Amino acid sequence: MSKISLERLQARFPKDVLAVETLPHGDDVARVRREAIVEICHFLRDDPELDFKMLSDLTIIDSLTRRSEAFGGSSRASMEAPPHVRQQPSEAAVRFTVIYQLYSITKKHRVRLKADLDDKEPHLESVSSLWKTANWLERAAFDLFGVKFDGHPNMERIFLYPEFKGYPLRKDYPVNKRQPLVEERNFPDLVRGPGPGPGGAGVPMSQTLVGRINVNRETYD
Repeated sequence: MSKISLERLQARFPKDVLAVETLPHGDDVARVRREAIVEICHFLRDDPELDFKMLSDLTIIDSLTRRSEAFGGSSRASMEAPPHVRQQPSEAAVRFTVIYQLYSITKKHRVRLKADLDDKEPHLESVSSLWKTANWLERAAFDLFGVKFDGHPNMERIFLYPEFKGYPLRKDYPVNKRQPLVEERNFPDLVRGPGPGPGGAGVPMSQTLVGRINVNRETYD
């Protein structure tokens, strides 16, 4: 895979690109400063030679006992880092790594960005203004890891109910933790797809469930 994305990133953001690496299978990886994530993503999306118009995935790694080596101990990453960032301060304080997988449909190449966060109120800027896919991906990351994305239009849980305590994919989440019970909610806007539901033809899916009392039969189906 071409290294053009890494080369252009280092040339454009010499102080914000902390390290780069090309993995054995051809994946290009750049470790960047969290404060510059939106500016870097904006550049990768709009640069005509890179054209990363797709955010294919966003995920998080919880490194509760992270070692000080960048990229999980890769000596090459340390060697290729600029001289002013080879000795990373407070590396042991890094807890979470937010990973962005970008793809160019026109150029057929990929790049992976990594941004490190500490354990105290982990958050960084949202990229939902650049890619619509970031909207739900960032919400999922917040729901499961507790990392907040500043500027997100709706930073709420997407999988779990609002009363859920904690973040289940953190490595310090208790295995036997009990969650609070909540009353069943009404969903007046629950709409089923085409075809008869469990209640038969003409019966909205929402009315086949106990507690769905706020549904107007004339509204659906």
